[in-house]
Amino acid sequence: MFLLGLTFLLRPVLTWTCHFWLGINSWRRGGQIVVILALIGNLFILSIKNWMEYTGFVALFLFSFFALVTSFLVLAAEPMMRRVVGFCVDHYWFFAIPNSIVLWTLGFWLLAWSYIGEVAEIENCVPDDKLEVLCSISDAEDLVATPDNRFLIAPEFGGIAPYSLPEHHRTGRIMMIDLTAEKAEPARMEFGENVWGDRSCLRDAAMLFSPHGIDLKQRDDGLWHLAVINHFPNETIEMFELVHERDKWKLIWRGCVSVPRVNYLNDVSLSSDGSFFVSHMYKPDLTLNEALAASLVKNNTGYVMRWDSEIGFAQVPGTEGAHPNGVTYDDTRGILFVAHTFGDRIDAVDVLTGNIVSSFDVNSPDNLVLKDDALWITSWDHSIPDMALCNNKLPCAMPFSVYRLGPDSLRAEQRWKFSHTVIGLATVAFPLNSRVWIGSARSNRIANFSLSR
Repeated sequence: MFLLGLTFLLRPVLTWTCHFWLGINSWRRGGQIVVILALIGNLFILSIKNWMEYTGFVALFLFSFFALVTSFLVLAAEPMMRRVVGFCVDHYWFFAIPNSIVLWTLGFWLLAWSYIGEVAEIENCVPDDKLEVLCSISDAEDLVATPDNRFLIAPEFGGIAPYSLPEHHRTGRIMMIDLTAEKAEPARMEFGENVWGDRSCLRDAAMLFSPHGIDLKQRDDGLWHLAVINHFPNETIEMFELVHERDKWKLIWRGCVSVPRVNYLNDVSLSSDGSFFVSHMYKPDLTLNEALAASLVKNNTGYVMRWDSEIGFAQVPGTEGAHPNGVTYDDTRGILFVAHTFGDRIDAVDVLTGNIVSSFDVNSPDNLVLKDDALWITSWDHSIPDMALCNNKLPCAMPFSVYRLGPDSLRAEQRWKFSHTVIGLATVAFPLNSRVWIGSARSNRIANFSLSR
């Protein structure tokens, strides 16, 4: 739309085009072709469920409808339409400037907003015809499963800047979700010695923390290692050993890693040797206006770092992007998958060369789950500014999709779309026991659906 608006400033080109068409003996054949194309376009849009809730489809429908009406006028009253075109050419700027302003305004509207439907209140935690629900779980932004597949582990996400003010950031717990009993309770936690982190990082049982992204990996020594991004009281990565005890699981703190003050982390991906990758989203003092601008312009705001006990943190080449978010490392392929939320894409980066070997374009991806030889992702089917509609709504039933991608090519193997359902702002999709479990950074439940759906 922006480029189309600019074309009206190219008067010599457009006037030559108009004179060319005025020199053609008949517009009838062209009008018939436009009628057919416009009808196909309108019928296609009308076949899409809830199409009126998306500004792109509304604009495309109106454009097709305008083309249809214009082509009918050409077929019914070609002489009159020729006079209209001639009048517009003779009074060019009288029409060109308003048309440019309209197209630029429409272009900005389409760029900034995608969802215009009503966001319903869904206070009651009950399933619907799309999703089952498991209730009383606050803001399960990320999910992993215990080795026996009986429990999901979820952080209680407390918010990040600049979307919530520092005084509104909440502390949280690590929750164990019993899938058999369908209930969640705080993980049992003990504190051991700092043997997996750096010695300068300290924590004790009295300290609260604010968990974010998590990952679980079996170490080379056979122990299960849970890493958690933490935002309170300082930016750290917390290390826990996951231990099986009497048909349940508990966490033993095994250390933490302090994060440089210039970094603001989102997600973590472990290696079996105890090293890990973390995504640095953007500078810690990013303002809301800067975040909105970055979501539109898609300029680089962050990158991925790798940490090990000998070197510490080092930036991973090829991972720069607009709001790096979910990360997961495939140690078999030597590939690091990175989701760029503002950049609307997922990259597969060869960690040895720093080259991006494949990419997948998708709107606002979040956490990444590499499981069952597939990459599972969520995508918001709305734009980031649309989140303003979520004020005072918990959960916020914005539309979203779940994708299963092939890790070798990052091609979509399957997609499940959800709108007007019992959860929204989905941030993770975790496949387990023939179902896909959905967590959200803004919700009081998690949801799931059958893979046979």
